[in-house]
Amino acid sequence: MAQIILNSLEDTARFAEMLVAAVSGDAKTRTLLLHGDLGSGKTTLTRFMVLSLPGGSEAEVASPSFTLCNHYATVPPVLHCDLYRCAGSLPEELFDALDNPKVLNIIEWSELLPDQDRPEEYLDITLKACEEGRLLTIQAHGSRAEALLRHLRGQWPMRKA
Repeated sequence: MAQIILNSLEDTARFAEMLVAAVSGDAKTRTLLLHGDLGSGKTTLTRFMVLSLPGGSEAEVASPSFTLCNHYATVPPVLHCDLYRCAGSLPEELFDALDNPKVLNIIEWSELLPDQDRPEEYLDITLKACEEGRLLTIQAHGSRAEALLRHLRGQWPMRKA
């Protein structure tokens, strides 16, 4: 587990770029599960991740609260899902994307994704407003995700837990 503080939108953009570069370089860890209250910064983090990818400047990143899933024609392609309104019935396109190692999956309100439907390798990221800005708590699931998290720890100053 690692904790980091994002003090500004500039920090969020820099961290998002670093995170997406690390995830894009690992074909096994292509799923980011985002947790956090309304307004905690999940969609903002996603927007900066998409913008940092080739083709991202063409994307209009918005919360998929009503569409449930947004596709972005980036490299790699991104599926951005919001499961807030999906209790009991998840979009089929989510399962297709989770099975596709070429797609980067970013899932908001991921606590609604049952454990048995989660991939073997993923990062769990919880966002929380704090006095300094945003506190991100990152947990790795799987050995490749653990290696990815170690890489991130070496690139960004971590908060003492």
